[in-house]
Amino acid sequence: MATVQTDQVTLTVNGQSVTVPKGTLILDAAKKIGIDIPIFCSHPKMAPVAVCRMCLVEVEKMPKLQPACAVYVADGMVVKTTTEQVNKYQKGVLEFLLINHPLDCPICDKGGECPLQDQTYQYGPGASRYQFDKAHFDKAVPLSDKILLDRERCILCWRCTRFSEEISGERELALIQRGVHTIIGTFNDEPAQSAYQGNWTEICPVGALTSRQYRFISRPWDLDRTPSICPGCSMGCNIQIDARNNKIGRFQSRENLAVDDSWLCDYGRYSFPNFQRQSLERPRVRRDGRLEEVSYEEAIAFTVDGLKRAGGQAAGWASPADTNEELVLFRRLFREVLRSPHLDHRSAIVPDAEPDDMSLAIADIERLDHAVLLGGQEVIDAAPVLHLRLFKAQRKGLNVLKVGGGDAKKALDGIPADARAVGILATEANKTAAVDLQSKLQRKVKGSVRRLLVTTGPNGRGAKDLGILPHLGPGYTSLNGQAGKARTEWPGAGLRALYVHESSPLHGFTPSDAESMWLPTLPLIVFHRFKPSPLDEMAHVIFPGHAFTEKDGTVTNMEGRVQRISRGLDADWVLEDWRVFQEIANGLGAGWGYDSVAEITADLVRLLPPYAAFTTGERVLWGEPA
Repeated sequence: MATVQTDQVTLTVNGQSVTVPKGTLILDAAKKIGIDIPIFCSHPKMAPVAVCRMCLVEVEKMPKLQPACAVYVADGMVVKTTTEQVNKYQKGVLEFLLINHPLDCPICDKGGECPLQDQTYQYGPGASRYQFDKAHFDKAVPLSDKILLDRERCILCWRCTRFSEEISGERELALIQRGVHTIIGTFNDEPAQSAYQGNWTEICPVGALTSRQYRFISRPWDLDRTPSICPGCSMGCNIQIDARNNKIGRFQSRENLAVDDSWLCDYGRYSFPNFQRQSLERPRVRRDGRLEEVSYEEAIAFTVDGLKRAGGQAAGWASPADTNEELVLFRRLFREVLRSPHLDHRSAIVPDAEPDDMSLAIADIERLDHAVLLGGQEVIDAAPVLHLRLFKAQRKGLNVLKVGGGDAKKALDGIPADARAVGILATEANKTAAVDLQSKLQRKVKGSVRRLLVTTGPNGRGAKDLGILPHLGPGYTSLNGQAGKARTEWPGAGLRALYVHESSPLHGFTPSDAESMWLPTLPLIVFHRFKPSPLDEMAHVIFPGHAFTEKDGTVTNMEGRVQRISRGLDADWVLEDWRVFQEIANGLGAGWGYDSVAEITADLVRLLPPYAAFTTGERVLWGEPA
């Protein structure tokens, strides 16, 4: 009788049977049934190295203890994790780690969220047997303008050096010297240049690598933690806003395997000071050439009066960092109430948006055999965490071609005809070349060819989906001859009012030279923003607005994934942005009656049924991928 082959193996851990796929580590098999094995060097995104020896376990028929983080399961294997011998070795490992480790937990930034602290309490000896002086190493060593290294606290788990080699591929950190003198450092002590240094501090199991911005700021138990989305770019990386006493202390990563794979770039991670409110600002209106503080009712009445006079000659610019709910109401205010077609979220003219721009999902990059970065490094600069996904895929065999925006022929020649899955990544500025290259590759190769455009702003994709464009409606529908003027055409278009809604200092309204000459000629400029800017000097009405850290809603990343942001800071004295839109619309005769963001979201789904995907965190798909 033939033996049935299976890809599953069954083993026993502490008397419990568990079935897992072949190639599973003992550590992961135990975790599947809720058995915790202590670790320091092991990390799920990195190859096993078994250098800390904390995870040693007994395996029947093996003469010595085995590292659970590096030994793969076998059928019939019997594993024991809590025997007397295992406990003895765990205590021994911790005792050796603590021989020279400074007992400075009360002033260590990692205190309260430190694996060494936790495991010493759970598995370690109650007291040290060693009375001699500890060895001393350099403390607060600057690795860069972002990171400090305390070499006394380092336990040489290699996580940071392995991240630099296996995850980012930059190889900036290295083990220096030998034996008991081994230290972590950069080559030739040069300042680190990596765009992903903040990840070093998160994966460090002790307080050796610390962030300059978070140094001595807070204990983890004093933090209010709020799930949100990074405001840096259109990647849509998941973050956690950590705040204390209504002040942001840091942004931390929050794993979403489909988007960020648990990593953040430094641009987004360290952008949080831009979103810390500095003052208790009130609305202002300009009277007799001077801005005066007024109530919201007065500012709204002033705005309504000016917009009535402008009517269809009013233009609206909404930030690509606005929430989808704000964008829905902003579009309705202009399209339905003011009957104005002059609506935009862009700062420059780019080729028309369309659903096929996001036919390639971020996670699917790992399933490609060829990827073209059309524009080269500028694609990575626009969405830095894409590099980590591409490098991960390269380690699995992906061929990456980096070519200039005008070198599409080089990419066409570099992709073989037998390619099974090809992806094109580009910025909006290179969309025309990307579409042309995709069309040619589809005729050349046997497999699929998809593209992903990096949009501008954390919700630039949502702004396009919802019709914050002069020539397209929600869902990329035609306006049937009712198109308006794009932002670059507003100077000289005979407009009489401009409403600017700017949610993020990172994606603000920066006037061009032509706009700087045109703006002072307008009878009404309404500036609705989070932080003061030079445009205040020309505004007739200024509404304080909320940053993403202060509001609820949804945003859509560049691949069309709708994700929630949640309020992490209080700013109750500032009227919610969507309520300002509603009050202005009602002053113009609209009769809106929203009481919450959730009601606007429900209306959004009714307007655009594909947006129901937000309830499951899936991508918004407008049709079959190209």
